Amino acid sequence: MKKFYEHTTKLTKKIQRELGAGFKENVLQAALAVEFIHAKIAYEKELALDVLYKKHPVGYIIADFYIPKQTNFGISEDIIIETKQATLEDKAEYLSQLKIYLKSRVKHLGKEQISKAMLIQWDKKDHLAEDHNSITFTADIKVDVWELQKNKLHKIWSSDKDD
Repeated sequence: MKKFYEHTTKLTKKIQRELGAGFKENVLQAALAVEFIHAKIAYEKELALDVLYKKHPVGYIIADFYIPKQTNFGISEDIIIETKQATLEDKAEYLSQLKIYLKSRVKHLGKEQISKAMLIQWDKKDHLAEDHNSITFTADIKVDVWELQKNKLHKIWSSDKDD
């Protein structure tokens, strides 16, 4: 799975370099979908997940991407991807959302639960680096992979480790 995590991080950084910060999430998600197609990574976009209470569906939520188990990039199990355009400090709300995804069920795919979710945080604003004759725009991206164990989220991989 690490190969997939690293490759997805490279794709998000490529998108950020080419587009820059400030685009709406749907534009960034569409660009990521294009990159998944080019990389031959099977995915489903905007997947509905059943919210369960005592094993009964009581509603649903929509995940940005669902990546099924596949041989490409060593994807050995299904994973949910949530993308957010935010300052990198706005994490608590997004982690709560990941926890809900991991407690939910992918009914139409015959999956009871998915154990891992990736959070991609695109920086909202460019950072400026100015020298004598030019200004360079940069933006941060953070990619973390989380796993739900006994009602607690555990970070199992982070792009911070690879930078």
